[in-house]
Amino acid sequence: MLKEMGDKSLKPIVFKTAKGFVYFNYAEIIVCSAEGNNSLVFTTNSNTPLKILHNISFIERKYCTDKFLRCHKSHIINLVHIKKLITKNHHIELNGSFIVPLSEECWRKIKNMSENNIQEI
Repeated sequence: MLKEMGDKSLKPIVFKTAKGFVYFNYAEIIVCSAEGNNSLVFTTNSNTPLKILHNISFIERKYCTDKFLRCHKSHIINLVHIKKLITKNHHIELNGSFIVPLSEECWRKIKNMSENNIQEI
């Protein structure tokens, strides 16, 4: 039956919430932010964050690949949603007007990503 549904209906990211499991495509997630032992997930299809029962380290271990980057001790960003670098205070703006701080190491890594057209201000 799963083969009949095709790959388009299967979503690669699964998060546990208080009500059960939620499935996302990679492109739907903008940023994940730590909130104690849990995390908040900000997505393209909702104005309110989803509280998940995973800490930021779990998300990093399980899902950080070439699409997601742990850019700060409290944040994981989706590289697809980068809008611009804010050089004055080493922050990054993502789609949806999210502004996230960057660690020094991450700042250098993103600054050197020449293949992305990131606007600097």
